Amino acid sequence: MPDFTDALRPSHPNGSTTLTSERAQSDVNVHHLSQHLFSTDGFLQRQTRILALLQNEVLSSKATQQHLFTRGKVQACAGAGKTASSHGRSASVER
Repeated sequence: MPDFTDALRPSHPNGSTTLTSERAQSDVNVHHLSQHLFSTDGFLQRQTRILALLQNEVLSSKATQQHLFTRGKVQACAGAGKTASSHGRSASVER
């Protein structure tokens, strides 16, 4: 008896297609919604600063960490934190 899973095919439309379609039909302003939900106490500004730092940090790149196990990732993150603090970046992140 052949395995029925060999005949299974992805359903269409898939999840990302449905989500894209729903977003296209929505008149919700994403920027205004995010400001409404997360703008208390400078949250979005802190997230933007942190994201900019992390995107420029080689140690936080997924391309260089895909092969690492959990302990290796923790050590790499600790190294990134040490590097950031030695460059005086921690003050801008903590605010």
